[in-house]
Amino acid sequence: MTDLVLDIGNSRTKAGLFKDARFERNGVFANGDETALAAFVADEKVARIAIGSVARKDVALMTALEHIAPVTVINGNSPSPLRSAYTTPATLGADRLANAVGAWKMFPDRAALAIDLGTCVTYDLVDAHGNYLGGLISPGLRMRARAMHTFSARLPEVDLSETTALIGQSTAECLASGAHHGLRAELRSLIAELGQQHPGLAVVLTGGDAPRFARALENGIFAHPFLTLLGLHALLDFDPPVPGAAVVA
Repeated sequence: MTDLVLDIGNSRTKAGLFKDARFERNGVFANGDETALAAFVADEKVARIAIGSVARKDVALMTALEHIAPVTVINGNSPSPLRSAYTTPATLGADRLANAVGAWKMFPDRAALAIDLGTCVTYDLVDAHGNYLGGLISPGLRMRARAMHTFSARLPEVDLSETTALIGQSTAECLASGAHHGLRAELRSLIAELGQQHPGLAVVLTGGDAPRFARALENGIFAHPFLTLLGLHALLDFDPPVPGAAVVA
């Protein structure tokens, strides 16, 4: 059986094809690009489609997908293998729930922290007993750089190179250093504090800036570019028990 999974962000869509529960291949294209989507699916006989989206609903895309296979829209209220302590599931992004589930699938017997380094940085924590405890949200790397420019009269918006010295020797270098090393320090501090609270904590980075910060942090940090897709597929696969039905061990 082949499943198509779509992680729709603010401007780009990440797609994954799963065959018999195995991740086969991925693609990235602009939101709403039905031509690119058709080329990605090609001649595959898709049985199910899962969508997790933080963008506005695209009626045309939904119609096109429904002509391919039945569509399941994942959101923060979707049935999950995790027991959730989140008090506002209606506002929980599908990507955050998927990241938590994906990290739990990777490390089912350990506490796990999923960190998505995108437009914003999201931290989502699952304990060793499969409880989703919630997380944090903070500005992403480029949002930090852009905010310093937008909310000041004279500071420029800087490019963020892969190598950024800790001590800048120009205003542009200082801004770049503050954005990069400030976020690096945030990551290290939160990982250390949560690791003290949850011994044996596994940390998984994903998102566009994950490779950059996986290199900047100490060993023992995992980077997985398709964590959200894996989590969305696990949510598609999850079949909750029928209320009141007998459970056979």
